[in-house]
Amino acid sequence: MKKLSLLKGLLLALSLFTASQKLHAVQFARLSLAEAKARAAQLQRPLLVHFAANWCLPCQWMDKNTFADPEVTSYLSQQYLAVKIDVDEVQGYADKEACGVKYLPSLLIFNARGIVVSRYEETLDAAQMLEVLRKYDTPANRVAPRTASTVPMVKLTTSNTMIAQIGEHEMAALAGEVEDDPAHLDAQRRPLNSSTATPALPTSRKMGIQVGVYSSYENVIRQVQYFEKKFYKTVHISSQTNNGQTYYHLIAGPFETPAQMQTYLNALQRDGLKGLIVTL
Repeated sequence: MKKLSLLKGLLLALSLFTASQKLHAVQFARLSLAEAKARAAQLQRPLLVHFAANWCLPCQWMDKNTFADPEVTSYLSQQYLAVKIDVDEVQGYADKEACGVKYLPSLLIFNARGIVVSRYEETLDAAQMLEVLRKYDTPANRVAPRTASTVPMVKLTTSNTMIAQIGEHEMAALAGEVEDDPAHLDAQRRPLNSSTATPALPTSRKMGIQVGVYSSYENVIRQVQYFEKKFYKTVHISSQTNNGQTYYHLIAGPFETPAQMQTYLNALQRDGLKGLIVTL
């Protein structure tokens, strides 16, 4: 009886340990190489690309050990854009060929300009991984190209409108955890009057629609993928720092005409979501 209880205890401890590993594991974004470079430029972060495959045992070892290490996870989530590319997928294979990857696992580090600054075709443990990450986490590797889409935010004027009220529970279900910063959004919120005419766009500037503000980089990646797949419009990322905290603004656009912008706002409203008109 005691042996049975001991066995149950060991199984429970093993289950809790496995769950803890999954909880703290690196959350890799699933993007193509081109998409990853664009995101890194927008975030102004270096990019770590992990080329792997399901059949690659060293890759699996790194997932269970290196990328489950809390220090590695924390450092990557705060300082890098981390992307895993499956070389068995069509796009993944094309990206592998474009980068000249011959061995798995392969780890490539790009700067925010999309240039490879280092390559590791070997298995790295957590300590080695941290050393590599710190080595290439430099101001120079965070400089984005001038063409990168870093969108300045503007205050609302009386001509701006936005979709009113989204239920907090609906957004929580969408994001997993509500990360919107009320101080940024609520101060700019105006109800949409259904009888109000479609706002005119300034002829000299294009307009976009802000669909969220997040402090979590992982949520940013998930939400960009959600909005682009759901509403078929490119979503840009603009980062701003306030009191030492970085906030990521997700902005759909640009919109060429007022009608396009209103159509997007209507689509958000039908899904119970909100949008804030901003200048790009």
